[in-house]
Amino acid sequence: MFCNQCGTQVNDGQAFCPNCGAPMGAEQTNTNSMPNNTPYQQPAMGGMPGGNTNNTIALILGIVSIVLGVFGGLLFGIFGAMFGLIAGVVGLVLSIGVRKATNNAQGTPAFICALIGLIFSVIFAAGCGICGCSQKAAGLGDYTCYGCVGGNCKAQSDLKNAYRDLDNFLNSWY
Repeated sequence: MFCNQCGTQVNDGQAFCPNCGAPMGAEQTNTNSMPNNTPYQQPAMGGMPGGNTNNTIALILGIVSIVLGVFGGLLFGIFGAMFGLIAGVVGLVLSIGVRKATNNAQGTPAFICALIGLIFSVIFAAGCGICGCSQKAAGLGDYTCYGCVGGNCKAQSDLKNAYRDLDNFLNSWY
Protein backbone atom coordinates (compact mmCIF):
# COMPACT_ATOMS: atom_id res chain seq x y z
CA MET A 1 0.00 0.00 0.00
CA PHE A 2 0.98 3.69 -0.20
CA CYS A 3 1.17 6.42 2.42
CA ASN A 4 -1.53 9.09 2.11
CA GLN A 5 0.89 11.81 3.27
CA CYS A 6 3.99 11.34 1.13
CA GLY A 7 3.11 8.56 -1.34
CA THR A 8 5.87 6.19 -0.22
CA GLN A 9 5.16 2.50 -0.69
CA VAL A 10 4.62 0.86 2.71
CA ASN A 11 4.68 -2.87 3.42
CA ASP A 12 1.39 -4.41 4.52
CA GLY A 13 0.96 -4.60 8.29
CA GLN A 14 3.15 -1.61 9.16
CA ALA A 15 1.54 0.87 11.55
CA PHE A 16 3.54 3.93 10.46
CA CYS A 17 5.12 5.19 7.23
CA PRO A 18 8.91 4.66 7.27
CA ASN A 19 9.44 7.92 5.34
CA CYS A 20 7.25 10.52 7.06
CA GLY A 21 5.96 8.65 10.15
CA ALA A 22 2.28 9.12 9.35
CA PRO A 23 0.01 6.50 10.96
CA MET A 24 -1.21 3.85 8.57
CA GLY A 25 -4.95 3.42 9.20
CA ALA A 26 -7.35 0.66 8.30
CA GLU A 27 -8.71 2.72 5.37
CA GLN A 28 -5.41 2.26 3.51
CA THR A 29 -5.92 -1.34 2.47
CA ASN A 30 -5.87 -0.74 -1.29
CA THR A 31 -2.45 -1.92 -2.48
CA ASN A 32 -3.08 -1.51 -6.22
CA SER A 33 -3.47 2.25 -6.48
CA MET A 34 -1.39 5.35 -6.03
CA PRO A 35 -2.33 7.85 -3.29
CA ASN A 36 -4.78 10.61 -4.14
CA ASN A 37 -2.31 13.44 -3.52
CA THR A 38 0.04 12.48 -6.37
CA PRO A 39 0.15 15.47 -8.78
CA TYR A 40 -0.91 14.80 -12.35
CA GLN A 41 1.78 15.27 -14.96
CA GLN A 42 0.91 15.89 -18.60
CA PRO A 43 2.52 13.21 -20.77
CA ALA A 44 5.26 14.61 -22.97
CA MET A 45 4.39 15.01 -26.62
CA GLY A 46 6.43 12.56 -28.62
CA GLY A 47 7.94 13.60 -31.87
CA MET A 48 10.78 15.37 -33.52
CA PRO A 49 12.24 18.58 -32.15
CA GLY A 50 10.64 21.57 -33.81
CA GLY A 51 7.42 19.70 -34.58
CA ASN A 52 5.39 22.83 -33.89
CA THR A 53 7.58 24.85 -36.25
CA ASN A 54 7.15 22.30 -39.04
CA ASN A 55 3.41 22.25 -38.38
CA THR A 56 3.25 26.04 -38.67
CA ILE A 57 5.33 26.05 -41.85
CA ALA A 58 3.16 23.31 -43.37
CA LEU A 59 -0.02 25.23 -42.49
CA ILE A 60 1.34 28.45 -44.01
CA LEU A 61 2.39 26.59 -47.17
CA GLY A 62 -1.04 24.96 -47.36
CA ILE A 63 -2.76 28.34 -47.19
CA VAL A 64 -0.29 29.83 -49.69
CA SER A 65 -0.97 26.87 -51.97
CA ILE A 66 -4.71 27.56 -51.91
CA VAL A 67 -4.21 31.26 -52.62
CA LEU A 68 -1.67 30.68 -55.40
CA GLY A 69 -3.63 27.80 -56.85
CA VAL A 70 -6.84 29.81 -57.19
CA PHE A 71 -5.76 33.43 -57.63
CA GLY A 72 -2.42 32.63 -59.23
CA GLY A 73 -4.16 30.33 -61.70
CA LEU A 74 -6.78 32.95 -62.50
CA LEU A 75 -4.46 35.93 -62.70
CA PHE A 76 -1.24 34.46 -64.02
CA GLY A 77 -2.30 31.27 -65.74
CA ILE A 78 -0.18 28.16 -65.59
CA PHE A 79 2.75 29.93 -63.91
CA GLY A 80 0.74 30.96 -60.85
CA ALA A 81 -0.77 27.50 -60.64
CA MET A 82 2.70 25.93 -60.78
CA PHE A 83 3.87 27.97 -57.78
CA GLY A 84 0.73 26.85 -55.95
CA LEU A 85 1.51 23.27 -56.94
CA ILE A 86 5.04 23.52 -55.51
CA ALA A 87 3.80 25.08 -52.24
CA GLY A 88 1.10 22.39 -51.98
CA VAL A 89 3.53 19.51 -52.44
CA VAL A 90 6.01 20.89 -49.89
CA GLY A 91 3.20 21.64 -47.42
CA LEU A 92 1.75 18.16 -47.91
CA VAL A 93 5.10 16.46 -47.31
CA LEU A 94 5.78 18.55 -44.19
CA SER A 95 2.30 17.94 -42.78
CA ILE A 96 2.62 14.17 -43.30
CA GLY A 97 5.95 14.29 -41.42
CA VAL A 98 4.36 16.24 -38.56
CA ARG A 99 1.43 13.81 -38.41
CA LYS A 100 3.79 10.83 -38.23
CA ALA A 101 6.03 12.47 -35.62
CA THR A 102 3.13 13.44 -33.35
CA ASN A 103 1.07 10.27 -33.83
CA ASN A 104 -1.62 12.24 -35.72
CA ALA A 105 -1.97 14.76 -32.87
CA GLN A 106 -0.88 17.69 -35.07
CA GLY A 107 -0.67 18.45 -38.74
CA THR A 108 -4.23 17.68 -39.85
CA PRO A 109 -5.25 21.29 -40.71
CA ALA A 110 -1.98 21.77 -42.60
CA PHE A 111 -2.55 18.50 -44.46
CA ILE A 112 -6.09 19.52 -45.47
CA CYS A 113 -5.02 23.02 -46.60
CA ALA A 114 -2.11 21.66 -48.60
CA LEU A 115 -4.33 19.02 -50.21
CA ILE A 116 -7.00 21.57 -51.18
CA GLY A 117 -4.35 23.93 -52.57
CA LEU A 118 -2.77 21.07 -54.48
CA ILE A 119 -6.13 20.12 -56.02
CA PHE A 120 -6.87 23.71 -57.08
CA SER A 121 -3.37 24.12 -58.49
CA VAL A 122 -3.66 20.94 -60.55
CA ILE A 123 -7.09 21.98 -61.86
CA PHE A 124 -5.88 25.42 -62.93
CA ALA A 125 -2.60 24.11 -64.34
CA ALA A 126 -4.47 21.49 -66.39
CA GLY A 127 -7.09 24.04 -67.43
CA CYS A 128 -4.48 26.51 -68.58
CA GLY A 129 -2.64 23.74 -70.45
CA ILE A 130 -5.83 22.73 -72.23
CA CYS A 131 -6.75 26.36 -72.85
CA GLY A 132 -3.60 26.94 -74.83
CA CYS A 133 -1.08 28.84 -72.78
CA SER A 134 1.50 26.17 -73.52
CA GLN A 135 0.84 26.26 -77.26
CA LYS A 136 3.30 29.08 -77.83
CA ALA A 137 6.03 27.31 -75.87
CA ALA A 138 5.46 24.17 -77.92
CA GLY A 139 5.53 26.12 -81.19
CA LEU A 140 1.89 25.29 -81.96
CA GLY A 141 0.58 28.82 -81.98
CA ASP A 142 1.12 32.43 -81.09
CA TYR A 143 -1.13 32.49 -78.04
CA THR A 144 0.20 33.65 -74.69
CA CYS A 145 -1.88 33.14 -71.55
CA TYR A 146 -2.34 36.21 -69.41
CA GLY A 147 -4.75 34.55 -67.03
CA CYS A 148 -8.48 34.03 -67.16
CA VAL A 149 -9.47 37.39 -65.69
CA GLY A 150 -10.52 40.20 -67.99
CA GLY A 151 -11.54 38.12 -70.99
CA ASN A 152 -8.01 37.20 -72.02
CA CYS A 153 -8.69 33.50 -71.86
CA LYS A 154 -8.53 31.65 -75.15
CA ALA A 155 -11.48 29.52 -74.07
CA GLN A 156 -13.70 32.60 -74.17
CA SER A 157 -12.60 33.49 -77.70
CA ASP A 158 -12.97 29.85 -78.76
CA LEU A 159 -16.53 29.83 -77.45
CA LYS A 160 -17.30 33.05 -79.34
CA ASN A 161 -15.82 31.58 -82.53
CA ALA A 162 -17.75 28.34 -82.07
CA TYR A 163 -20.98 30.28 -81.57
CA ARG A 164 -20.27 32.38 -84.67
CA ASP A 165 -19.48 29.26 -86.74
CA LEU A 166 -22.66 27.54 -85.52
CA ASP A 167 -24.70 30.65 -86.28
CA ASN A 168 -23.22 30.87 -89.81
CA PHE A 169 -23.89 27.19 -90.37
CA LEU A 170 -27.51 27.45 -89.26
CA ASN A 171 -28.06 30.63 -91.30
CA SER A 172 -26.81 28.89 -94.42
CA TRP A 173 -29.64 26.35 -94.11
CA TYR A 174 -32.34 29.00 -94.15
